[in-house]
Amino acid sequence: RAGSIVGSGPVSNRDAALGYSCIAEQRCLETIADGAPSTPFMRFGDTIRLEMPDSSGRSVFGAIEQTVVRAGLAS
Repeated sequence: RAGSIVGSGPVSNRDAALGYSCIAEQRCLETIADGAPSTPFMRFGDTIRLEMPDSSGRSVFGAIEQTVVRAGLAS
């Protein structure tokens, strides 16, 4: 139903200090620890960049960078 969060089972770091697999996971762990989330969801205009280096520091698939835009405004 509307408002539901569906996850596909992302793999997280064993140590949360190394980062999270998604914003929803981070917000859930903040809620468990502090009673409420402190990390906001992404907003229009925010940009995310993902890149995964191998053990030698070389990019495995290149960088993926996207900006959150309203539907119909993507170029």
